[in-house]
Amino acid sequence: MVPFRLSPLLLSVPLLVVLCACGHDPSDPEPLGEAYAGPASLELRQDISRRARVSGIAKHGDRLEVLEAKRRFVRVKTPQGQQGWVNVGTLISSDQMKDLRALADYARQLPSEGKATSFEMVNVHIEPNRRAPSFSQLPEKSTVEIVGRKVMPRTQDAPPVMSFRRKRTPRRPPPKKKPVGINLSPPPPPGLPENWIALSKSPEIKEPPKSPAEELQDRRLQRLRKKEEPAVDDWSLIRMKDGSAGWALSRMLSMAIPDDVAQYSEGQRITSYFSLGDIQDEEHGLKSHWLWTTMSGVRSDCDFDGFRVFIWNRRRHRYETAYRERHLIGQYPVRANLDGKTGTFALITQNDDGKWVRRTFFLDGYQVRKLGEEPFVPGETPAAQEAEAKAAERAAKSGWFSSFKQRVQKLFKK
Repeated sequence: MVPFRLSPLLLSVPLLVVLCACGHDPSDPEPLGEAYAGPASLELRQDISRRARVSGIAKHGDRLEVLEAKRRFVRVKTPQGQQGWVNVGTLISSDQMKDLRALADYARQLPSEGKATSFEMVNVHIEPNRRAPSFSQLPEKSTVEIVGRKVMPRTQDAPPVMSFRRKRTPRRPPPKKKPVGINLSPPPPPGLPENWIALSKSPEIKEPPKSPAEELQDRRLQRLRKKEEPAVDDWSLIRMKDGSAGWALSRMLSMAIPDDVAQYSEGQRITSYFSLGDIQDEEHGLKSHWLWTTMSGVRSDCDFDGFRVFIWNRRRHRYETAYRERHLIGQYPVRANLDGKTGTFALITQNDDGKWVRRTFFLDGYQVRKLGEEPFVPGETPAAQEAEAKAAERAAKSGWFSSFKQRVQKLFKK
């Protein structure tokens, strides 16, 4: 009797069928689209309900496949294969993700205007808009760098919500059957009468004259309408320790300048601050001279409307004002210690003619001296601003040298 043997080719056919069946899951629908996780930690739930069990967690920036949509909720799939339901408002589109990465690259080039500390938990948004998605949260007493500022209306439209509905082909309505032999068209309208122009005129109605009290009330209402202005929010462009950047409400942040200097703010908000050098005090130890810019209100035409220079008086052991200017129209960036020279600083302000200039100053002992002034074009790129800053540094050097030369000449004349 000849033993029966199976061919290896026949044995491999069932195995190939099993592998093909395992590799394709007909229950998985085709993706409706893609999105990115907005919050720092996004919980995926097994059902739409908030009380549903968490089936997975996606981190900010993770690419998600959208598998199903119900109202404002979508079922997504992470790169690791985890699936769950999330609110569509917590997702970021591909375009928004590109804009957020471009914002981080742009903020990385901007100089710091000072460090700020958060009062409490602060949401960081992808746009200066309360309704924009928040991709991060600053814990209480966390430190960030301020690199920009913007004033936006408080009542803004929410960013468009992504839609992942499947397109359905509309059904064609059945053709209407026209009755045969019956004329159902409406009769023609009657013609206009000959005196239709006289009939269409409305009688003139004269309003009774207003009393003096009513006129006074109308004038008051008009003045109130003129004073009413739309509510706005002051936003700060912040740069975090991990290099990411976003927008946070300025009122939720406090500049981390020492309290013994910040007490002289006089109710104004500090928008930037810089150290202009250190000085050793026998009683209080190491102290610094400070430059700060302030804002008296919420204005959209400038980043600061005044600046002030504080010096530490070793004889009186206290801070004193060495220089101050108010009622300005200034913008970022503010530079200090130009070219490594301690005590120099430059500010961009608008002069009386409406032209923007970069003014350079130098803290000479306890006095602030103006070294030079250069024209400035607002709205330039950071690279162009850097070139302007170097030009201001050169002007500061030449201005300091010329002032020193004049002093020497005066001494020899005496």
